[in-house]
Amino acid sequence: MRITTRGRVQIVLNREFKASRLITGFHGIGHVGWIAVKHLVEKAGAVRVGHVISPYMQPFVSVKNGIRTPYELYVAGETLYFLPNVPLSDKDVSLVTRTLSEEVIENGVTEAVLFGGLDNRFKQDDSIRLAPTTAFYEARKELFLGQKYRLMEEGLGVVGPLAIILSIFESRELPAVAILPYAAPDRPDPRAAAEALRAYSELFNSAVSVEELIREGELVERELEELENKIKQMAKEREPPHYYV
Repeated sequence: MRITTRGRVQIVLNREFKASRLITGFHGIGHVGWIAVKHLVEKAGAVRVGHVISPYMQPFVSVKNGIRTPYELYVAGETLYFLPNVPLSDKDVSLVTRTLSEEVIENGVTEAVLFGGLDNRFKQDDSIRLAPTTAFYEARKELFLGQKYRLMEEGLGVVGPLAIILSIFESRELPAVAILPYAAPDRPDPRAAAEALRAYSELFNSAVSVEELIREGELVERELEELENKIKQMAKEREPPHYYV
């Protein structure tokens, strides 16, 4: 076991590995990022290699052949997956993402793929939007010559954990791209996650089956709804009592 401490965040590795690509996504619009990464981890048969431990992580774990912690690291081949099993706390949005980004760069990651969603209320067409770092854009300009993939409109913006990671990778000149389908803003959207994974398959020549994901869409929605309700209930229980005078 190897434990690396950066500020108040610990990266605990249970086995050694070598990875050149980082893949991650979060519980943003439509939960697209989390759904996509979870699906990739399962389909790739990725092995859990470690955990990210923060004093601010949600106090919630689940059980599947052992404990599933809030923030986990998986590896398949030379791809490292960061899978947040629960939404990042407000403080971890910056703290954990910055720590993770700096750690993977120092340990040999040379490209990154991020998954997220755009609010479908602003949808103009069916093209997948991409938010690339300059290094990725310069290397793959041909992607933007057609209509299938477009740069995200300047009037829109990436927020939350993806924004932190993209900022750090831009500053380090690392090729990285966020794949952003339009998704429902008020519910989990497995179909949008499937669109993102189809784009990933084409962009990186990596076959990923998504039919099962679409069929299991209703189950994914129920699981996420239950998780969110439990986290909300725990937050409510931790609130101090209110006194009225």
